[in-house]
Amino acid sequence: MTHYAYDANGWYTGPVADDAPNSTPIEPPVLATDKTPGAPRSVWARVAWYVVAVPIPPVPTVPASVTMRQARLALLGAGMLQPVDAAIAAMPSPAKEAAQIEWEFSNEVQRHNGFVEQLGPALGLTPAQVDALFVAAAKL
Repeated sequence: MTHYAYDANGWYTGPVADDAPNSTPIEPPVLATDKTPGAPRSVWARVAWYVVAVPIPPVPTVPASVTMRQARLALLGAGMLQPVDAAIAAMPSPAKEAAQIEWEFSNEVQRHNGFVEQLGPALGLTPAQVDALFVAAAKL
């Protein structure tokens, strides 16, 4: 007789040999093991299978600002700290001088500041990549 295995969280993992640990002879309604967010999966709950959607992970909120320390550590971790000085130096005046002041003397970096809007493309970053750096920085 075929048994149907489940993991520690109850998610169906596939057919197994008779009497295998964490298994039941009751066939699950959905035999898929797809972990795609939103996909239907069977979950064992002690006496019966239930069909639920694979949880969709929350989208991280992009912070409006991070401290300069967090920003520099995030850039360092991404291997982009050194290119910032070169990107600032390549800016035309007076934007270059304003960017130098922002970079050297600001206590925080605001996501939608003109400095960040100019620096991102100068570093070859898309807006989504800049957002990801802000999310990473906020965790530091």
